[in-house]
Amino acid sequence: MPESDSRYEREEYLEQDEEEREAAGRRKSVIALAVMALLVIAGIVLVNRLREASEVQDCLMTRATNCNDMVQPPIPAGGAPSTMR
Repeated sequence: MPESDSRYEREEYLEQDEEEREAAGRRKSVIALAVMALLVIAGIVLVNRLREASEVQDCLMTRATNCNDMVQPPIPAGGAPSTMR
């Protein structure tokens, strides 16, 4: 009989109580919210980049000669804009 008592005590000890289950649920919800926020931000950035590319393509399709004004020059790897002449 003592063997079954210790088994029951062990199982009871390993079970999660209500507070632990709620904390785990909240943690999962916060992680899911963070992932969704990252996806929304990535989607907004992607849409903006595609819109900018579309505007440049539209300009080029009209055979305009001043489409260069729409494109920002790339930033060099050092971070500061170059001042080469």
